[in-house]
Amino acid sequence: MSAGYFLGLWLGFGLIILGIEFYYFILSRYIEKDLSATEAIISIPGFVLSIFLFIRSFSSDNLFFYGFISLLPLPLSSMIFNAIVSSKEKMIQKISEEKDLKDWLYTIQQQPENVNAYISAGDIYFNRKDYEKAIELYRKAWEIMEMPYIIQRIKTAEKELKIQKGIIWVCPECSYDNPQNVLKCNFCGYTKVDKNLCRDIRHNKNELIRAAIIIAAGPLAVIFVIVLYIVMPLYLALIFTLIIIYLTIRFFITY
Repeated sequence: MSAGYFLGLWLGFGLIILGIEFYYFILSRYIEKDLSATEAIISIPGFVLSIFLFIRSFSSDNLFFYGFISLLPLPLSSMIFNAIVSSKEKMIQKISEEKDLKDWLYTIQQQPENVNAYISAGDIYFNRKDYEKAIELYRKAWEIMEMPYIIQRIKTAEKELKIQKGIIWVCPECSYDNPQNVLKCNFCGYTKVDKNLCRDIRHNKNELIRAAIIIAAGPLAVIFVIVLYIVMPLYLALIFTLIIIYLTIRFFITY
């Protein structure tokens, strides 16, 4: 009876998860017209595979293995699709940026007095973290037209170059620039190396309390689960399944 009861809980849990996955990854996106044809081609076979593996789990000795695996195809297919889209967008952005840079450099060649061309090309190099090249272009723009926004770009690029080369470090508390060999901020006293234990405790009090509770409760929870497994395995299965269902529903509702 206990085995049949547990199988019923597992069936309910699996159907809830598969239903949430279907709604979240396919149905809701289709209703909102956010599901592309390519994503549908990837997601729908993934959902079919999930159903097949879930049904297969009940006719196999490896119930948990197939059951767990059956919950993965749809999320994995969505992750793969998003990774492909993200990679494609980055590639398009890189190609577009390369074209823009080529155009601006050509403009500089044809119009040596074009301040906007120097600034725009310098901005591209700045975004690439090639600060030396950015500074060179900004300075050429400054030579043509002494505008405040140009000198501000030069100062920003020079600061980033110093950070990149390890000449200075910026205090996270007050944003003051300090020499690399100085461990303590010259303005607010913030220590670069973690020496001020009292300050760290004050700043991270809640995290430390949470960590202490987890460290203290962890071994007790493990002992409780082991004892429950030995004495009352059916109740352990019930508690475990209900917790997973609760956490899963809560995650998808608050996502």
